Amino acid sequence: MSTATTSAALDAWLLASTPPDEVGRPSELDARHREWLPAPVPGTAAQALQAAGRWSFDHPRDFDASDWWYRCTFRFPPSDPAMGVYLRFGGLATLARVWLNGEPILESDNMFQSSVVDVTPLLCEVNDVLICCRALIPALATRRARPRWKTRLVDQQQLRWIRTTLLGRMRGWCPPVAPVGPWRPISLEIGRPGSLTDVYLRTHLAGETGIVEMSAFAPHPGGVDVSGTLSVGGASIELRRYPVRGGSRISAELRIPGPERWWPHTHGVPHLYPAAIGLVVDGEATVHDAGAVGFREVRAHRADAAFAPFVNGVPVFCRGACWTVDDIVSPGASNGVRQTLQLLRDAGGNMVRVTGTMVYESDDFYRVCDELGILVWQDFMFARMDYPEDPAFLTSVRAEATQQVRRLCRHPSVAVYCGNTEVEQQAAMVGVARDLWRSPLFAEVLPEICARWHPGVPYVPSSPTGGGMPFHPDAGVSHFYGVGAYLRPVEDARRSGVRFATECLAFANVPGPEGVRETMRGHSPATHDPRWKERVPRDAASGWDFEDVRDHYLAALFGVDPGRLRSTDTARYLDLSRVTTAEVMSRVFAEWRSPESRCHGALVWFLKDLWPGAGWGILDSRGRPKACFYYLRRAWQPQAVLLTDEGLNGVHVHVVNDTDRPLSATLEVVVLREGAVTIAQGKAACTLGPRARATYASDAVLDGFHDVSYAYRFGPLSHDVVAAGLRGDDGEAISEAFWCPSERDIVDRRHRGPVSAVLRHVDASTSEVVVSAERFLYGAHIEVAGYVASDDYFHVMPGRTRAVQFRPLGPSAPARFSGRLEALNLEGTVRIGGDGRPSTDEAGAPVAQGSAELP
Repeated sequence: MSTATTSAALDAWLLASTPPDEVGRPSELDARHREWLPAPVPGTAAQALQAAGRWSFDHPRDFDASDWWYRCTFRFPPSDPAMGVYLRFGGLATLARVWLNGEPILESDNMFQSSVVDVTPLLCEVNDVLICCRALIPALATRRARPRWKTRLVDQQQLRWIRTTLLGRMRGWCPPVAPVGPWRPISLEIGRPGSLTDVYLRTHLAGETGIVEMSAFAPHPGGVDVSGTLSVGGASIELRRYPVRGGSRISAELRIPGPERWWPHTHGVPHLYPAAIGLVVDGEATVHDAGAVGFREVRAHRADAAFAPFVNGVPVFCRGACWTVDDIVSPGASNGVRQTLQLLRDAGGNMVRVTGTMVYESDDFYRVCDELGILVWQDFMFARMDYPEDPAFLTSVRAEATQQVRRLCRHPSVAVYCGNTEVEQQAAMVGVARDLWRSPLFAEVLPEICARWHPGVPYVPSSPTGGGMPFHPDAGVSHFYGVGAYLRPVEDARRSGVRFATECLAFANVPGPEGVRETMRGHSPATHDPRWKERVPRDAASGWDFEDVRDHYLAALFGVDPGRLRSTDTARYLDLSRVTTAEVMSRVFAEWRSPESRCHGALVWFLKDLWPGAGWGILDSRGRPKACFYYLRRAWQPQAVLLTDEGLNGVHVHVVNDTDRPLSATLEVVVLREGAVTIAQGKAACTLGPRARATYASDAVLDGFHDVSYAYRFGPLSHDVVAAGLRGDDGEAISEAFWCPSERDIVDRRHRGPVSAVLRHVDASTSEVVVSAERFLYGAHIEVAGYVASDDYFHVMPGRTRAVQFRPLGPSAPARFSGRLEALNLEGTVRIGGDGRPSTDEAGAPVAQGSAELP
């Protein structure tokens, strides 16, 4: 948002390091010989060292153990007729002191606060800014009051006193790369007539009227005329002006009758209105782009132990994932934010959670969520610790929270504020008295700030919270790891009565082949190798890691011994592992989205990995989708068909229509034997109103008993695939879902094709592969380096086609499209593009046919 004075980024910085407290002031630093490296700002010490080839994940360094000095020289003409010149620091991590031309101008001990300093009297033609980010380790050794209870999330309990991120400081969760340095932009702001600062913009609804509130400061000399307008869409109103020292406070309240409402994209259009502030000072007019605003009403239904979000009076099943950061080496970066959020939106995700273990995200992040129609669950940056009630600490937190809520209140995507991550849970689990689970910080301070600056948005004191214990999933907000870390069967997702899971389904999700190669740094894949195991997430106090969790479900799903398989056929182990977590996740969401479910939403832990490896993310650290992403993509769509095993009641088919349009379609259920022979088939008309769900019994659609769930077991299993498809009146496929009574039988019965994969050129940036087979394909995967697929790890019905589109994943994608198709029940591979020749087995016989139709 262009709201500020004339502004220039200070980005020509140098970096040097010293031992802790060896250098106290700039003159001492200049007296010593130091090696200075170029340093990106915004950025971190790790980012600068990485660019210089001085650091990598393979050669870790404790960035909290040194002092880090940043230096920038800039020119400012002393004749510039500015009314004031200011240095704006977007965020300094973490214990920082700043000098300008040798004079101290700022001390900061909170990386989440921005600071503005009037430097007008200190400026000369050539200026020198010096920042020292002090080592945290000596500060952590300072004796302070002990916590009432301890956390295992971090090694240093005294981190609770320091307002910094836990990223890089949580063993087993993320790489040990603590962010140190000016991680947010630093700019020189020049106050002139016609400029604006301290802009506050908020929208809300009063019945059917949209209201925009705005206030700002306009610097100008005394005795001049000041006027202007606030414009939103086609409506405008004159500004009110209140003279103050150095200029005027301006404000306006604009009312818009019956505005188009902003919706999450799954339920409607995320309608936005352009906003602008026009200012006339002494006859000179300027227009300030105020971005885009939206109107929506958000509330949370909390009766009957539920937490149920409503947007514009409509219940919304929230699905998505927990956000990490775009780049852990530079957590303030936002270059890849749009691409990552676009993937989430295309997958049908409609909510992302910024958790208390990370950082407050950039303005770009929230703007993109506004545009894409993605709701934001916003935690304050507190997690799993007994935070102090010290007055100085609370003063810093109040300033931090006020800045953040004032910044975020203009975004219609921000739907929930939450006090912390797992503070109540941790206190309850270690046996602390109930009245100590929630401190005044989370019960009073933060909700008061939210009510003051962003009223009408739900506030939750902690995640999880509610119920007899905060972590019980059948009340309030929960973190559900019954399916996952606690090795419960998929049925536990239903049995536990999950109401709203802000975290769930953590698995060591295996990345695609490219990601595996990057993790192993050029060595052959071997999951016992330290290069692999160091990047498998784990809880610090546990004797197991999340690869052990995945192996448990691999054995249950495919009936194999994971230890034996990975030692004898690593490639097959990785292939089955990718699909294992994907199958489990999609089945859980089928349970939660069914009409019988009491669940109102669930967010997977994580959206994106923090570094290469088998991390929690459904995207790898470079933003490439994993198998679980594609399975969830099919389960999350606004119009979807889903299958659940109902035992003696057979398999139930659930049809969901979240959209604001009616659905008229044909539902088809097909039962296959040996992946090729249709032994039963049925169709039913499916008509649903907007935002409606319905359930169909498979036996009713098939009009006969076929024991599709194989619950009665009258003799041997007669089929291996149950497929449900939803087709629109135009015959186009809307959604497909599959249920297999025995995945082991399918993947063990590997066939040789024939399979066809035809490459077509769609346009300058998109290619399409059309897949068909004579037998059912299970978990078909198309690998094309440098491209992202619209679908992958999909099933293909015999005699039918599946079209998959590919677009480059960034500007470095290969110009020539070349890849291969595989499936878990297919012998060999199908080459796509390249020379177009068919694959062969060891004897040289063709096993599957690839063909190409080039432009």
